[in-house]
Amino acid sequence: MLPLHTSGIVACTYHLFYNAEALSWCVALQAGMTCLGNTTLALACYRLALAGGWTWDDGRRDAAAALDAFSLTGRPNLDADGAGVVGALTADDNANAGGAGLDGAGLGGAQEAAAAASLVGWEDLGDAWASDGDLGFLSKLAALSAGMAYAVKYAPALVPAPLASAWAGLPDGAVSAAALAVIFVPTLLNCAKWRQRSKEDAEFVGDF
Repeated sequence: MLPLHTSGIVACTYHLFYNAEALSWCVALQAGMTCLGNTTLALACYRLALAGGWTWDDGRRDAAAALDAFSLTGRPNLDADGAGVVGALTADDNANAGGAGLDGAGLGGAQEAAAAASLVGWEDLGDAWASDGDLGFLSKLAALSAGMAYAVKYAPALVPAPLASAWAGLPDGAVSAAALAVIFVPTLLNCAKWRQRSKEDAEFVGDF
């Protein structure tokens, strides 16, 4: 999913620079990263399915069952007895998924403390606000989005005229270099974070 994350950064960067003509390459880069990300995500899903014992025969049976159920009931993802084609998690499965790690042990108090003490990044706001109700969470998210959009739109008006003129006079190469920095720095941080998380015995907590 890293290429998809970068695709979103590219789009935000293009708009951050007010869709500058010098950054028209961002459109092609975003499309390429989206295509690459969708491809790698599909391959990852395929590998996970194979690791879980899935076969192409299973896929054909599931597809046939879904088509039959849809033609009979008008509702997708149901088999003949009304159960989901993709089986739902049982209560035990949910408990194991939520409370146990790879070794089958629940997350202990010390680990919870370590997770709480870790640095929180922008992508971890959902965890930071997990204790809020739905209305509170949506209100904070809306306020953050509106505040940042307002700042991006009107902050240039506060830039001193000489500095604004100097920026407008920069060559296209300098503008592209600045945009590439905005794209690659968060991408590299994201790669470093997932590399750290993927290490053996690493705890899955936010670090950036």
